[in-house]
Parts: sequence; structure tokens; C-alpha cells
Amino acid sequence: MSVSGVLDNLLPDILEHLGDDDALAAATVSRAWRQPCRTEQVWIPCCRRRWRFGELLGAPTAAAPGARDQASLEHWQRATEQRSDTACAEAFRFYLARCKQDAEVRSWLTELSEGRRDIVEKILQRGADALDVLLRLERTKSGVQKNAQMLRQMISNDWAAKKWVQLLRQPQQAAMLEEGALVLSQWARPDADVAGMRASLERLAARAKQLVASRGSWSSTLERPSPTRTEAEVMIAALNQTLFAEFGLVGNAGDYYNDENSLLHAVLATKKGIPISLSVVWAAVARRCDLPCHPLAGFPGHVLIRVPVQANSDETIAEAKDLYIDAFNSGKMLSWTDLRAFLAERSHQEWPEEAMRSFVSILPPVQLYMRMMRNLAGIYQQSRDARLQGIAIQLKQMQEEAGD
Repeated sequence: MSVSGVLDNLLPDILEHLGDDDALAAATVSRAWRQPCRTEQVWIPCCRRRWRFGELLGAPTAAAPGARDQASLEHWQRATEQRSDTACAEAFRFYLARCKQDAEVRSWLTELSEGRRDIVEKILQRGADALDVLLRLERTKSGVQKNAQMLRQMISNDWAAKKWVQLLRQPQQAAMLEEGALVLSQWARPDADVAGMRASLERLAARAKQLVASRGSWSSTLERPSPTRTEAEVMIAALNQTLFAEFGLVGNAGDYYNDENSLLHAVLATKKGIPISLSVVWAAVARRCDLPCHPLAGFPGHVLIRVPVQANSDETIAEAKDLYIDAFNSGKMLSWTDLRAFLAERSHQEWPEEAMRSFVSILPPVQLYMRMMRNLAGIYQQSRDARLQGIAIQLKQMQEEAGD
């Protein structure tokens, strides 16, 4: 193979792991380096890292965070496999175009600091495409820092409210469980790494599948309504081993009202959470393992997870056949009898059968996130956090769309 051929293959493999500044610098070394330094393999990852909001090559503009990341990832994988020269500059051109848009926002902010109040509307019209550059400017010590923060918060609130509407309108509500967690994390922490969160969940699911393979039989439930009780217990044990014994997730009883306990990026980073957020993590990993499960948004005081299993002939109550998981307590598995005792102990009263059945009803994921946001609203109100306004905007939009 010629030197040129070696460069064409080797340089993209190296540069895809580096930053855009390194790729730009490499392209100036020589004419022979220019073409391999501008391939899709190099510039799609650069764009994925640089812009976490707005338009992204290969992804629908209105896609939810997880779907946006997945579409972009698949676009990069196809480009890497093909290694075609015909479209090798597409991602590079996209990069330059978005950099130009960012430069315009920076210029407008300078004019705004000089009294040009009409500039606000121009930046707001950019919407999510302006979020990444505003966040970078918000973190620099300059005359535009305060205005960048103000505008970024306004656009973030609007972005999140629109994402909730999109999620509520999509036909497959099951996807909302994980997407909702990603929206909330990106709203609260705009530099939250969606690709990193999804990769963490994938790794945890892969480990759980590995453990199941070594412990007993498990077949996907995609073509049947639910697993047998024995199958479910095998998978639940593997999930608990993975998430709690190995990864180290714990309930954060010592700092229960810390707002980060509700945010997926923080829960995965600190490995601490509260019942509702730990249930989201448990369910997101379980669903990747094809185990049907549902966080119970209507359970009083303490969110649990319901795992449907096939019924035995002697069970007269439909809910009694299923298993219930307490993710705040290392994934403790509860039977129907255990569940009744659990709630009686927490509430200091016995509950009639009808009430118990209503508490374990499988509700749309939006109810889970409305409950989570009400929790955050209480925390932000207590601490006088400015993010309370953003939560109020999102809750109002969700309630109107859901018809509550």
C-alpha cells in the first residue's frame, strides 16, 4: 500500500478520537493530509461532541435527545463502514456552517450588551441551535456572560417544554421513559452528555445479559406478553447484581432532597438517587434486556417497579401475580403480600384491595415525570432556585397536553 493509502486509513482512525482543533490543525500539515482529515469519520464525532442541541447531521431536527443521538451515531457508523470519498466533505461543511451560526450569535450578544434590545428576538428565534454557543459564552468571563445566561435559560425552558409535547404526541409512549430522563437532564445541565448516559445504560444491560447467560435460561419477551415468574426472577437477580452489587447504585438517604438525585446524568455519575430516579435507571436497563417493567407513578410516597409475569391458575387478582421491585432498597423483590405489608408499614394503616390495585396501575410515563417535576419544584422553591420557573413552564405545558 502507498504512503497516501496508509494516511487515508490511519489518520481518520486517530483523529475521530480527538477534538476539532486537532483535526483542523492536521489538515494544514500538507496537501496529502487534507483529504483524510476531512472525512465523515472525523467530523461527525466532532459535531456530535460540539453541539448537543439543535440541528445535527443525520438526525431529524425535532428528534428527542436519545433518538437524535442514535440517528447521528448510526449515520457515523455507516460513513465509517463505507469510507466513501463522494460525501467526505458533508460533515466538514456542516461543521463550518454551524460555526458560522455560532459566530453570529456571539456578534449579536456583543450588540445586545451595547443596548441593542431588538437583538433578543433574533437570538430567541434561533432556538435550540443557539444553546451550545450560549452555554460556552455563559461560562466565559466577558461582558456578554450575563445576557448569555439569561437567553440560554429562556431557550432551555422553551426547548424542554416543546420536547415534552413531542414525546406526549408520539405513538410509542414506552420510549418516553428514557427520553424523559434525558430531556430533564439536558434542561437542568445543558452540557449533560446524552451519548455518555446512553452508553452507560448499554454497558449495564450488556453485563446483566452476560450474568443471565451464566445463571439460567432467558428468552426475549418481545414476541410474548410477559415472562414466567422463574424467568423474571433470574433476570431481576442479574439486574440487581449489575446495578447495585457491581455498579454501586444506592439510595441517597443522607441527602434525600438534593435536586441531583432526580437527574439521570447525576445519578449515573454519583451512583446515588431516590426511589423515582433509581426506578428509571433500573427500568431503562431492564427494558434493554427485554424485561417488561413499569415504574409505578401512582404508588404513594415511594416509587416502585412492576414486573408483569405469567399468571398461575390459582391467582384470582391480576395484580397479585406480578413482582414488584424496590430500587431504593438494592432492588428488593416484593410479592403482592410483601407489597401490602410494605405500604401498611410506611403509611401506618391497612389499605383495601381496591386501593392497592389502583396504586399499582400502569400509568403513562408522563405521570412519572410530572411527579418528579413536582418534587423538583418543591426543592427549588425551598432553596429559591431560579430553575423553579423552568419547572413551572414544563409542568404547565405537560398538563395542558396531557389534559390534566
